[in-house]
Amino acid sequence: MFIRIIMALVAALMLVQSVALYGLTSANGLAYMLGIAFMVLLFVPKRAAFSALGSFFVATLLIWGAVVGFGLLGKQGNSPDRILAAYDMVLDTRMYKADVDIAMTQASGDLGVITSDPLVPRMPREIAFRTDALGFRNSSPLRPDDTVLVGGAFIQGSGNTQSDTLASVLGEEFGMSAYSLGAPGDLYAYATRIQAFANDHKGPVYLFLSEGEDFGHYSKTLRPLLHRYVRLMETTAMAKFCIMQLESLRAAESASAVSTLPLENIRIAFSQANISETRKPQCAAGEVFPVLIASLKDSVDGIFFIPTKYRVYAPLLETADASTLPSADWDFLKAACDAAKIPCYNLTEPLQAEARNTWEKSRDLLWWPDDTHWNRNGVTVAAHTIAALQKPEEFGQPLSNGQNDVQGAVQNVSQNATQNATQSDVGNTQSASPAPSGGQDAQPAAGAQKPEEAKATQ
Repeated sequence: MFIRIIMALVAALMLVQSVALYGLTSANGLAYMLGIAFMVLLFVPKRAAFSALGSFFVATLLIWGAVVGFGLLGKQGNSPDRILAAYDMVLDTRMYKADVDIAMTQASGDLGVITSDPLVPRMPREIAFRTDALGFRNSSPLRPDDTVLVGGAFIQGSGNTQSDTLASVLGEEFGMSAYSLGAPGDLYAYATRIQAFANDHKGPVYLFLSEGEDFGHYSKTLRPLLHRYVRLMETTAMAKFCIMQLESLRAAESASAVSTLPLENIRIAFSQANISETRKPQCAAGEVFPVLIASLKDSVDGIFFIPTKYRVYAPLLETADASTLPSADWDFLKAACDAAKIPCYNLTEPLQAEARNTWEKSRDLLWWPDDTHWNRNGVTVAAHTIAALQKPEEFGQPLSNGQNDVQGAVQNVSQNATQNATQSDVGNTQSASPAPSGGQDAQPAAGAQKPEEAKATQ
């Protein structure tokens, strides 16, 4: 009986491992599957059970080999940040494959992937993507005096080529050596990265929190080991391929996930989830969030709030709620920072001001029309704000701590953005999809200027 129990357990583990490789099952789902499979395998004939499970396991390995051997991930216009995604199970933080240097065509921004709605503009772009030995998107290793930038996809530079990332723009346009610890995650993950890679760093360390990505509810407990295992499996080539295929199949049914709004003669896509987050009257982060912020008191020099694309463009689009949008996430962050005595800066008004200025002058945008993330124009606003903090005599009066005023933080941004148009290593002159007008398609205007998470101890 003991041998039969061991064999049933081994077979159940084989089944769970095979299913986990597809990246489509949650940790709870795998746990239930392991228990049910073990009980069933105790009472079915051994030969039939192992024959069926063995065949499934081998077939899974063959599919995995085909995905890797034929390079299927890179043949569908997927974004390089998704193809190169990696996960540190010990630190419980996402990053990227280390020491990689690739260039590829990305078919569209993230909003163009999750829906088949023809009104959503899709802008192919050439992306250069380089990572360092630590697995973060940098062209050079971390130096003692670097300005360290910590955050999610905005800081990594999702949708942008290497020279259009925040760290690169700070160096190329403002003479500031910067290093990115950017990868998708949450405040837990960002705190972990700071502790692991920049806790004793000599240069300034800035944390960036995105309204659309970083203000969900935070649990009081650390992520269990099984959940970390699932995240690790999701970064295999097999899982990435299957997840992307599933997204493609669901795209036709996901029109409600993306909204498109006209700005004169072009259409701009917005994440419906981000719109909902912007309109929330209360922040959902919960009581753990201020504790995590307080834990960073001696580790960061400032925290920046990145608004959603909808918040930035609502005034320009003249939406009905443009003047009444609540600021729940910013208010919650500011209160937490004030309590922890950490300087915090709101990028909303500098971005809104420059969005209007850039549109009126050149019909360009600060965000990709088909993406939830900024392009080089938006990156330059953030870079200028950081430069003004460190070099106010050169780049103008910085944002006041915790204030929403501009106070010169966008001075010279338009000029810098214009100069960047001829300096980036990968250009982009595609236009956004035109909006219908009078029953006919209007002529499109130019879109974006250029292409290119153990959790923290509470």
